[in-house]
Amino acid sequence: MQSNNSNQDDQWEDIVRRLGGTQDQAQSEPVHESSSEPDHEPTSLSPAGPRDYTVAKEFLEDFQPPSPKPITTGSPRTVLSWLGVIGPVTIWVLAALLGLPLAWWMSWTTILAFLAGAVSLFFLLPKSWAHRDPFDDDDFGDGAKI
Repeated sequence: MQSNNSNQDDQWEDIVRRLGGTQDQAQSEPVHESSSEPDHEPTSLSPAGPRDYTVAKEFLEDFQPPSPKPITTGSPRTVLSWLGVIGPVTIWVLAALLGLPLAWWMSWTTILAFLAGAVSLFFLLPKSWAHRDPFDDDDFGDGAKI
């Protein structure tokens, strides 16, 4: 039985030595740390690890999110283009759900309104990145930054 304890002691000393401990630390009694302490400080027996830190408490007390831009301040062309796209689709869905047949003139009017709105929105798209605010904090340019 004595050889078994000696073998375990040798294994324990080998483990402590591999982890960077000294011979004195391997032969000392194990230190039991209580996990109930909120501010855990690493002991001198163990090297500092990734979990041995405390989070700095940073409070942003006066943070006010930026107010959103009003929806109704768009240009008349943009508003009419969106109405031309959304309006006919709404009419088609309602007619399909209610089982109402559309007159031939209503079908052609909604198709033309949808196409006109879609083409108008296409030409309202920006041509380059020049429309972006140069002082915008969220501007990451043409791609990811490393």
